Amino acid sequence: MNRRLLLAATLCCSMLCGVLAVSSSPSQAQEETAPSADKAGDKSTTTSMPEREVSNRIDAEIKKVWDRDGIKPSKPSGDEEFIRRVYLDTLGLPPTPDEIVAFTKDKDKEKRRTLVAKLVDDERFGRHLADLWTNILIGRGGRDYSGSSTLFSVWLSERINRGDHFSDIIYDIVTAEGSVSENPAVAVYTREVPFKIANAAGVLTKNLTGVQIQCAQCHDHPYEEAWKESTFDGVASFWAGTQVRINNTVLPVDPTVTNDARAFRTPSKAQMEKLPTDAQNRLNELARYSKPVTLDGMAVKTQDRRFWRPALAKWMVADDNKQTANYIANRFWGFNFGIGILNPIDDFNSFNEASHPELLNFLGQDLIDNDYDIKRLYRAILNSKTYQLSSQGPDKKAEHWHFASAPVRQMTPEQFFGTFIEIAGGNDLARTLRTRMGTPADQLKRRVEGRMKQMEKQKDDPNARDYDYDEEALDRLVAWYEKMDSGWFIRRSMAQNYSKLSSDDEMNEADGFSLTIDQALLVMNGDVTNNLSGSRRGSVVWKLMNELKDDEARITRLYLTVLGREPARDELVDMKKYVKETKDASEAYEDIMFALLASTEFATNH
Repeated sequence: MNRRLLLAATLCCSMLCGVLAVSSSPSQAQEETAPSADKAGDKSTTTSMPEREVSNRIDAEIKKVWDRDGIKPSKPSGDEEFIRRVYLDTLGLPPTPDEIVAFTKDKDKEKRRTLVAKLVDDERFGRHLADLWTNILIGRGGRDYSGSSTLFSVWLSERINRGDHFSDIIYDIVTAEGSVSENPAVAVYTREVPFKIANAAGVLTKNLTGVQIQCAQCHDHPYEEAWKESTFDGVASFWAGTQVRINNTVLPVDPTVTNDARAFRTPSKAQMEKLPTDAQNRLNELARYSKPVTLDGMAVKTQDRRFWRPALAKWMVADDNKQTANYIANRFWGFNFGIGILNPIDDFNSFNEASHPELLNFLGQDLIDNDYDIKRLYRAILNSKTYQLSSQGPDKKAEHWHFASAPVRQMTPEQFFGTFIEIAGGNDLARTLRTRMGTPADQLKRRVEGRMKQMEKQKDDPNARDYDYDEEALDRLVAWYEKMDSGWFIRRSMAQNYSKLSSDDEMNEADGFSLTIDQALLVMNGDVTNNLSGSRRGSVVWKLMNELKDDEARITRLYLTVLGREPARDELVDMKKYVKETKDASEAYEDIMFALLASTEFATNH
């Protein structure tokens, strides 16, 4: 491994130069003028602004601030830089070497627009966005009854891939009820047991509308004069009828969320004194949160608490509530640029100004006008010249929020481990793991059946816990798991395992993710590491040695596989020299591969 570390050190400078050289290649650069014909990727309706005009408006608003501040933007990205970035931002996975080569050789001027349309319609698009939103709304750590966060991701990915309006998705999350196996959207409420009204209000208001009212829970808000303690109480009251029930004596565990219709009645002092402390605290909480009022002062008149969450959800996504639309636009912008147009992304308040307020309002209104069509928003952003700028050569005066160059961003854990799986074997490896380990559904059935067998062995033990078996719930859970791709399940599992090793249990933001190659290997499945290391049959190096006979071709394929680009001239010279100086060629290529995997460039979207 020492030899690999030395090789990695020698690669640092040459790889940086290689990225500079490749990214600015005139033959690969995007043309400065946008094509005139609306063809691939433009799915706008005749009643709304064409997507190409939305992209142009994005560029115009960004340029206004460049001109104001005297900022010179970077050049357009080269094809290799663009394709890796756009794959990671849409699918959460890198392109294959064959996809990279085919794209760079394609002479069609509309090829980027065509690629964007193809990626947004790929089923992996919904999976990637579901991963991002699951981590925001639920997190990777904490309690995960029957894999509820995974089921939520499957549910959300289906909704996104189907093209459902994101406003409908928000509504269904806020109003979710039923069991996890029946309706995985309830997982946002089962993340914390016992259920706490105040916490749910703070988390969901922040993560679905971008308003942080939790500071007003215990006192008037420190800088928003309109947000009093009573304001928080009014918003939190919408969740007062929400109850989470978990029966740990039934397998599989299937948490259930219900809405209590009964109006709250304050018990007498004598009645309160007879109750257990937990019950007293719950009643005091319900007494405080008994008058639902939205942030803009709309009070709900009905005392039937079953209608309170639906009333709030309807208000959140109403056409005249631009706050939610602006936040959702800001959040999706942040997924693609690392920061929002307003930052922090989820903290809209009177003192927090957007870097490009007209742009944020425009994107929010376009969402409203198009029924929260997220695929449309993505296509418009990804087809903009702003998104397609190079990450190289930014103006020294430019701040991140100028968006004058593409930001180099750390991969999320799911992207990181997904990329490792792709390099180690992709679909072939996933099929191997599926055969050996079984599907996610198989694993769930084995866990439940194992617990039942254990219970059977302990049936004569008076101290053993007695369980009931809910076959219908198991069938429903299995049906959800059977919809999940094995590769997706594996990378999510690895990301969750990593989060358990992290000091930040929830790992909500990718900015907090940092992992070395050695740490990554600790949480990986043995089949993944075996395919990455050594020259045994089927490994990356074995395929390299057997499929290609020329050192230059092998080195080029390694760079395309790991970094998504061809090596720069000096990198190629150095690597060919290293191979010739190493007695065992297979060992040399393994060293090169691990040096590339250990590089900063690999762990970023570069």
